[in-house]
Amino acid sequence: MQRLRGLVERYVRFWDATEHPRVLGVVRILLAIVVLYDFWQIWLYDLVTPLLGTQDTGGWNDLLARDTPPFLYQVLPAEPWVARLHFALLVLSAALFGLGFFTRTSAFVLMVLWAQIQLNSPLSDRAIDLLCRNILMIYVFAGGGRWGSLDALMRTGRLAGDGQPVGSWARYLIIGQLVVMYFTAGVQKVGILWLPIGHFAALYVILQDPALARFDFAYLASQPFFFFTQIGTAVTMLWQWGYPLVLLWYWYKNTPGRPGWLRAFSNRWHLHLWWVAIGAIFHLLLAITMELGIFPWAMLALYPAFVDPEELVDLWSRAVAWVRPGSRPQGAA
Repeated sequence: MQRLRGLVERYVRFWDATEHPRVLGVVRILLAIVVLYDFWQIWLYDLVTPLLGTQDTGGWNDLLARDTPPFLYQVLPAEPWVARLHFALLVLSAALFGLGFFTRTSAFVLMVLWAQIQLNSPLSDRAIDLLCRNILMIYVFAGGGRWGSLDALMRTGRLAGDGQPVGSWARYLIIGQLVVMYFTAGVQKVGILWLPIGHFAALYVILQDPALARFDFAYLASQPFFFFTQIGTAVTMLWQWGYPLVLLWYWYKNTPGRPGWLRAFSNRWHLHLWWVAIGAIFHLLLAITMELGIFPWAMLALYPAFVDPEELVDLWSRAVAWVRPGSRPQGAA
């Protein structure tokens, strides 16, 4: 019974931990920028009505022919202005979320309106859309507007706020979402080209698809370039299949006083940061070589959640010192 009580107490302490709100603020701002860019692309390619409107007004989907039409068209008429209103509210809520103005409310409104796109056009909804909406759900309940926001400015007179801590649980859940996403993406790669029997040729084949590749990668058929794609394929598989290991690295980081050579090695070499660095390089390469929409950028927008607020300040200071060796970077407020 005593051991069970100890486990429960540690569990409660884990979820009851608090931290500076700067990480949640940074993720909020970066994610909003990516989302606004995606909405701008919808407007740029004149997809507002096709995605959000009814067939009678130029939409691609039989919204009104369904047994249960999307909620928006249950309360509003099937007129062209409804799609434009929907889009305008999407852009407005995303901008307010990024600015941190009534952050929880704007996160909720953006999440609901974004989900309405999925109801209107199910085939247009991407996995990254679902992941972003999951993150928005976290912000509905988290204190993501206490740093770098108009909410903080109105409450404390400073955009950076007063440093009042927020629950660490929100950042933990973002990490959890990413771990689940990466691991499930790995286990679903069952095609033969991802495996040794298929010569790890998946990356090569993908880069020959003109719908995905940004450039002409025909030269990859020659050596040593094909070998490099094989290495990339194998590393991707190992990295995604092994992603739950990142939770072990974080456990070691949060329990440095416990014994064990693996814990000491992990903490000494900051294995959790190396794991994150591999992911950042992975997404940057995807963004450079493939046409994947906002996927790599939205993922990178969530990456600050992998570091705690103090680590974020330290990494920023190191980056500034590396760019400007003579400077003395100050920690973020």
